[in-house]
Formats: sequence, structure tokens, C-alpha cells
Amino acid sequence: MLTDTSFMVARYIEIKNSIKDDILHKRYRVGEKIPSERELALIYGVTRVTLQKSMHLLEQEGFIERIHGKGMFVTRVIEDNVYMLNNGASDTVLGFSREFHLQAKISSRLISHKLLPATPEIAQQLAVLPGQHVHFIRRVRLIDNTPVLVEDSWINAAVITEIPDTLLNEGSLYEYIETYTGKKIKFYNSVIEGGLFSREMADLLGIAPGLPMLKVSGVTKLEDGTIFNYSFSYNRADKFKIKNNWVGK
Repeated sequence: MLTDTSFMVARYIEIKNSIKDDILHKRYRVGEKIPSERELALIYGVTRVTLQKSMHLLEQEGFIERIHGKGMFVTRVIEDNVYMLNNGASDTVLGFSREFHLQAKISSRLISHKLLPATPEIAQQLAVLPGQHVHFIRRVRLIDNTPVLVEDSWINAAVITEIPDTLLNEGSLYEYIETYTGKKIKFYNSVIEGGLFSREMADLLGIAPGLPMLKVSGVTKLEDGTIFNYSFSYNRADKFKIKNNWVGK
């Protein structure tokens, strides 16, 4: 049940965190059927629409599964300090800050921001000519003040001409880009690979080299199909997991 109400957090997030806490503390055990949406809505005093948003997030995060005609069941419990990559629970591509800000304190440390000519490889990914200017941005991203990933981005300077350094340290880059362009960020195509942290990356995160990582490379587009970002993120494998859902017909 809810024990700590925050006016800064949406009600459905509070409910999601409350049920998640019940699962983590084994009030609901793996394989156990949990109350129906109608029952939970009564327990929490909210509409079914609000409750459904909470359950959708729990399903996306891998805590519950729905079985048609039977109800909702607790799946394998994921550790409380592990986060899901590429959650896909929004109608826009959120980016790191917006995706996780309701779960924890999110911050960034800007390592480098330069305007550079695009190499042939970067130009191909951004669908621009080699030599065209791009923003190269390297940041360390932190969750609750713990460094969890290094992010390298190459952003088409013809699409976003100015990116303030203060924003890269303190704000959401994707929120800024949506405001700057007047368009939603709608498409993200990525490849995820396993690997080991090099000394350079490990030093930025304050961890030992050779630890496992999840390397994610991807291209991001605006809603009109304009490619604006090519990026790599080097994620601590002890802090992130990947979940894919597939439902057969």
C-alpha cells in the first residue's frame, strides 16, 4: 500500500511503485495471481484508466504478465536497482532523462561537446555529406548520483544548430530538441551488443576495466523522418536489463 505520497509524482507512478514494492518484498510471490484491475482500482481509490497505466508500466518493466482469461501474475522479480533499457512505454522517444526521472534522481556530467566535421561513417548514419558539421557530445549519465553509462552522440547541426552546455549538464536534451524543432521524436532504431568496459570508459564510470557492459548503438528520427542523432551508449550490465515482449496469435 502507499506509504509516501509525493505531489511531484503522478498518481499512476505512485501506484506502480507501491505494487512493485509489494512484489519486491514478496507480498505477492512469483507465479501468484494479483488482484484484478477492478479490485486494485477500488483499493487505491482511482479509476480503472489510471490503474491500467500503472499495470502497463509494471508489465513493461517485467514484474507482471497478463494471461488472457486468467488475470495478472507476478513474473520473475527484477532487482530494485536495475533499470529496463528501451522500455517502449510512451508515444514518443523519451531519452534517458525523461524515461527514468520518475524512478530516481537523474543527472549528467558533460565530458565533451565539440562541433566537428562528420566522418564518412557518421555522415552515412546521419544521411548527410562527409564534412558537414555535427555536434559531438560525450556525457556520463548518473542515477541517484551513481555513474551508470557513458553516452556518445553525433547530432546533425543543420537540424539543431545550438545546444547549450548548461542543458547537457542539467536538462533533457530530447525535450530541448522537441521544443527547438516543434516536432516529436518518434523513431529509434538500435542494436544492442554485449562487451567489456575499456579502461577509458571504466575510468569515466569509476569502475574496474573488463566488467560487462551493454553497448547500444542507434539512430533517432523526428516524427517527419528526419535523422538527427547517431549515438552509442555504454551501459553497466549490473544496472540495466533488456526485456522483449512477444505475444503469439
